[in-house]
Amino acid sequence: MLALPNKRCGKILSILLKTNNSITINDLASQFDVSARTIRNDLKQLEIWLQERSIELVKKPGVGIWLNIKVENRKTLLTKISKLEKYKDSVSPEKRKEFILKYLLYQDEKYTMQDLADKLFVSRSTIYKDLEQIEKWIKKYNLSLERRQNYGIYIKGAEKNWRKAVADLLVKLKNNQELKNMLENELEDESNSKKDIYHQLEGLFGDVNFEEVERIIQEVEIESDFIFTDEAVTALVVHIAIALERLEKNKDINMEDEQLSVLEGKKEFALASKIAEKIKSKLSYQLPKAEIGYISLHILGSKIQQHLDRKDVKTVIENSDSKTVEIALKIIKMTSEILAYNFEDDEELLLGLILHLRTSINRLKYGLSIRNPILKQIKENYPSIFGAAWSSSIIFQKELGLKVNEDEVGFLALHLGAAVERITQKWKVIIVCSSGVGTSQLLASKINKYLPQLEIVDILSTHELYNKKTENIDFIISTIPLSGIKKDVVKVSAILNEDDLKRIKNKINYITQFDKDEFNNIIFPARDLKSLFDQDLVFANLDLKTPEAVIKFLGSKLKERGYADQKFIEKVLKREKITATEVGKELAIPHAKIKETKNRKVAVAVLKEPIKWGETKVKVVFLLAIDNQIAKKFFSYFYEIMENDLFLKQIKNSKSNFEIISLLTRGGI
Repeated sequence: MLALPNKRCGKILSILLKTNNSITINDLASQFDVSARTIRNDLKQLEIWLQERSIELVKKPGVGIWLNIKVENRKTLLTKISKLEKYKDSVSPEKRKEFILKYLLYQDEKYTMQDLADKLFVSRSTIYKDLEQIEKWIKKYNLSLERRQNYGIYIKGAEKNWRKAVADLLVKLKNNQELKNMLENELEDESNSKKDIYHQLEGLFGDVNFEEVERIIQEVEIESDFIFTDEAVTALVVHIAIALERLEKNKDINMEDEQLSVLEGKKEFALASKIAEKIKSKLSYQLPKAEIGYISLHILGSKIQQHLDRKDVKTVIENSDSKTVEIALKIIKMTSEILAYNFEDDEELLLGLILHLRTSINRLKYGLSIRNPILKQIKENYPSIFGAAWSSSIIFQKELGLKVNEDEVGFLALHLGAAVERITQKWKVIIVCSSGVGTSQLLASKINKYLPQLEIVDILSTHELYNKKTENIDFIISTIPLSGIKKDVVKVSAILNEDDLKRIKNKINYITQFDKDEFNNIIFPARDLKSLFDQDLVFANLDLKTPEAVIKFLGSKLKERGYADQKFIEKVLKREKITATEVGKELAIPHAKIKETKNRKVAVAVLKEPIKWGETKVKVVFLLAIDNQIAKKFFSYFYEIMENDLFLKQIKNSKSNFEIISLLTRGGI
């Protein structure tokens, strides 16, 4: 390795490499403002380093010191040292603290301040200041930083607290943006893969196979019909990996019998037990009962993937703890008063809060942490809503004796923000009526009375509509059937009865389930990319059983239209064998190297049933025949799709190619 004994040694070496003349120890001591003795100690370490590289440090009393090295080797070494020094100087204080934390948490050895100073090429005083900050951070986990003279520095505390600190540090180091960046790079360079994130973590946890742990969780999900969010899966994988690594070091965890007994009666404990059984059979680790208990605690606090709407409110209430429902109702009442909005009729808010509180209360009760990745944006952009959510946290203290942290408050604020948006946003509509002014005005009056969230932009006849620009309209309300209109149409009777109102409300609810900005962010990129999708290259309800069959089918359709050749299909198949292109959420994006095609088309298949693709199941396939120029815009749009579960659900449930292409190019049907 090129690493030098310390930073000053690196600078001394740079000076010696840059001159052919001798230099005295006193000159060096003066330059670095240290004693001659310190320089002599540095030179002893540097000499050992140089000897390992067959370089002689010449010392001549009364003359000075110099290097005996060939000219070409001198230049090469100087270049390497300069690059190394530049890298060291670029390490931020924050990165340095993370480095120290990793050393103290992951390594069994004890480190002195000098050890850390030497590794990081900084002074002992800098390390001392870093340790003061680290001590504050670990104190949050009831851990302490112990310093023993001639022994070293180490972190002390209960095993469960140590694990919590490690898990949170990993979340800090490996955030979602890094994973997204890896996935983006993989699409342009097949040498990278999203699995790299696990490979990097494996370096910290010995022989733990992260990918196998994830497969085990996915198997249990399928068998138990209990689907975690992607973030929850990653967090659970990390939690289990930490447990397995600590068991290897005989650092098992303890749990009181009373708490274990309570947990054993919960379905989450049964899930944890299934995971433990599979870990034993596939990875040969025997998890003690207390470890299974802690996995079940983690599951209790994990977010799960649920697709529910307002019709599910009654079922959710009936199947929820009465205290959870009571707290949700109290939050709604209090925040309604603070923000001066009537949330009490908002069933969607009630549903969202109950589902959120189920896991949130467990996290708070058992001391489990969750990171809110957009907390800063919530606080900056919606301060009043965040303030109302924060005020409602008193309910947790009063009803449950629990203190709520900022991350949890941020999640509450998201639910409240969506409720405010539902009340305040206006959806722009056009009324189309063929029965004359009187009828159309009566219809408009009723809409204004019963649906104040709608803004009537215009009242038109049929022929006027076809000459009207409708880009900024959300949907059309019409008393007559309309065809050839590129906007959603809700057909109603001229007298606007209860059924008509229900149909309009259903349309509003459908659109409102998208955040309006998010909805537009999906629609408008989709329109920009409309030329990528042809109706003849989009297939619904496709009954194929293997990835190879799907790729060959879609490839042949691209070939028939002149957008691909046989060589392209072979390259896609070859690439798929190297690394499967499933990307989660039942999506796959097979492709050749992006730079190897000059075309701009995407063939799409929604399969009749999900099929095994790599390590997961896939329902929707995008075969990409696009060039570099359009790739970035497409992937930006693609991530918007991935982030929106409702939008994905609509695509997966599509029954015709027209329905699919309508969604992909307009953001909704």
